[in-house]
Amino acid sequence: MASTVRGLYYADKGAGRSVHEISAQLLRAAEIFRVDPGADALKHIPAAVPPEQTPNVYRDISAYILDWGSFSLEGKYGQVQMTSHEIALRFPRFSQFLPIYFGQDGVAIDDDMQFASIEESISMIIEEVHPLCMWNLPGLAAESYEALALFQNDEDAMDRFFSQVFSGGSGAADFVDFFPLLAQSIIDHLATAHPPVWPKRD
Repeated sequence: MASTVRGLYYADKGAGRSVHEISAQLLRAAEIFRVDPGADALKHIPAAVPPEQTPNVYRDISAYILDWGSFSLEGKYGQVQMTSHEIALRFPRFSQFLPIYFGQDGVAIDDDMQFASIEESISMIIEEVHPLCMWNLPGLAAESYEALALFQNDEDAMDRFFSQVFSGGSGAADFVDFFPLLAQSIIDHLATAHPPVWPKRD
């Protein structure tokens, strides 16, 4: 659990869900488990074994999440290896984007696109997003570069993670080529089709 909580803090720093929000939701779930264990709101929330311990377990997890911030650097980062779940928290957009477009039966590799180049597939994706590009694409470009940095351009590691954990893919290209191309295509499109976010000074 330590690596997952570390991932939550990383996501929080990157404008993801606040760890305080997550902690509060766990406390709320604990209370619902205590009052009405069969509530519909708990349908997809796992229970502890034995089930009657669930409220206490959720309260303990909630407290641990908040306490983690006060741990020593060694306690936070020195003793626990990164897990696939922790890494997945760094790529909320790719967790949806890669399976939808490049997973099995993905939109970018279906029968209509089977002879398309990877550049054409990326262009198709950008066209689908347009005109809401400024609210959807910059984050994908950022995650592309984060993937390259985190996996240090290791194609095998990226393939194992994004293909197996996310059930995604990169079309006919290697991830080490796909991610820079995706990011640059996004940047080029934004520069061409959308005005600058900050107007120039006179």
